[in-house]
Amino acid sequence: MPRKTIAHLTDQEIEILKSGIEDPNLVLNYFTRKTGEESGFQLDENFTDDGKWQEMVCQASQKRIVVIGGFGSGKTRGVGAAAVVFCLTTKDFAFMNAAPVSWQSELMYKFVKDALARGTRLGDLVYNAPKTPYPMIEFRFYVGNYLMVTTMEFMSAEKNANNILGWEGDWANIDEAGLLDDLGTTITNLGSRMRGSINGRPRLARLSLISNSWDDPELWYRYDLAIDLPNDYLSRTISTRHNLNVTPDQLRLMLKDIPEEEHERFIEGSRPEGKGNYFSKPKVHACEDEDYNAYIIDGVKNDVPGYGLSTIYGAGVVYFQIPRGDNHHYMILGDPGTGNAPNRNAPVLMLWDVTNFPKYKMSLAAFWWGAGNGSITPFIRQLVRFMAEYDPIFTGVDATGPQKNTNELLNLFLQGKRVDPKLKDEWIGGIDYSTITNLHIGGLDFSSGKKNAYLIAGRLYIEASLMVWPKMITGVRSQLTNYDPAKDTGTQRSKLTQDIVACLCMSAHAARLWFQVSPENPSQADLNQAITLLDTKADRTMRLVGEERNLRVTVRG
Repeated sequence: MPRKTIAHLTDQEIEILKSGIEDPNLVLNYFTRKTGEESGFQLDENFTDDGKWQEMVCQASQKRIVVIGGFGSGKTRGVGAAAVVFCLTTKDFAFMNAAPVSWQSELMYKFVKDALARGTRLGDLVYNAPKTPYPMIEFRFYVGNYLMVTTMEFMSAEKNANNILGWEGDWANIDEAGLLDDLGTTITNLGSRMRGSINGRPRLARLSLISNSWDDPELWYRYDLAIDLPNDYLSRTISTRHNLNVTPDQLRLMLKDIPEEEHERFIEGSRPEGKGNYFSKPKVHACEDEDYNAYIIDGVKNDVPGYGLSTIYGAGVVYFQIPRGDNHHYMILGDPGTGNAPNRNAPVLMLWDVTNFPKYKMSLAAFWWGAGNGSITPFIRQLVRFMAEYDPIFTGVDATGPQKNTNELLNLFLQGKRVDPKLKDEWIGGIDYSTITNLHIGGLDFSSGKKNAYLIAGRLYIEASLMVWPKMITGVRSQLTNYDPAKDTGTQRSKLTQDIVACLCMSAHAARLWFQVSPENPSQADLNQAITLLDTKADRTMRLVGEERNLRVTVRG
């Protein structure tokens, strides 16, 4: 297929390229359409509306992009087709696709050369497409009297991309980034190759990562940066189910080939379980109750009042609740946030049934891993809604750093102090909270050494199986098993999504103080020392006000 004759574009084709800067599908539709067919390749063609991502990536203003998806979610094709658009519309454009092994990188080369260029106008623009010493596609064509020369190269990123340090270009993509041994160094090496200008225009300087959901903290750290740096980072999670080009029968066979416990990762693109560096994986699994899943699902399917369940792609279950039990007692713990699950800084609420604790385990009766969309209001409304429905004996929220004094502001608001009642009702969505016995919200402080008290309480309660939650909440398992204290220090921003971890550990700590219950006979010697440490910090971390202590005596006595 490689041609030595250089094609000349017609005036109509030049106009298509100009229009394609705003609509890349105009370029792809024309230049990749085979003879006798109605259309060519289209970005996002036959994707569900909520799963369309390819055109977004092509047109993104962000220079750092992370796409994590299930098998068959169109990652390689989407990036390859987008790169073709840039090669046809941008002078001297240079694209690099790197992968852990050469054959992986070559998949994109074959897609462009065979699926897009063979038998199409795009093929006329391919001047050379050698496979050795490494796959490469060179486009050459005249736009008027100007000779366009652009390239797409496909290489292995072995040895941390040291072998491609001589390359310079506009866009580097790392395929299956989660499989690289040292992704951080590879990103540094490749990112440094896209600098300066060429023939009067600055390099695009785009670096993208596409991958299945592998257990690589660096990959997920880069993914989470979109929360804090949305102008620089774009991150998307794509499910196999979003791509309707995958037929139902093909999806059915894929599900059979993939172990059921891995469906969330390799079909939905959900964050994987970690290695259990801090919270033991077997102990975390022991706190999960599969029968609880069936209990909730049965209630939802039969429209029983009080049951609720919601899931989203990439996060799994983000909300559930069961009806309030007669004469049951509850505690609510929350971590305010303005982000959206499953990303960092997403708001979390955990409502625990602590009836007859510790004779019976504290059981998660309601859970909300929400979408703040940049506002704390969704967290406040859901918190007050849970308080109104379950009338908890204690409610506490994280009041550390940016969230300091959040609880005090909420207390003033709920008690009608320094606020117009009309504004109060508007802010919390008109929820009737007149039935709440205890409107006071406690503040829990993670600052300084106090964080250790929460973490230790959480680990102790998990080790002793004093907590239980539905197994289907994969976000709890994922965050607990991925948590690593070494990456959660005051000297650097945490690289891990840990909002659920924080909320669960606050829950254990609050129960520890409220009921004065510590796990007996811990199996590890260092846990004895941990209990001592917890005792020394307990009163300084959270002291219950007089009204709450009296309520505790009334309820438990």
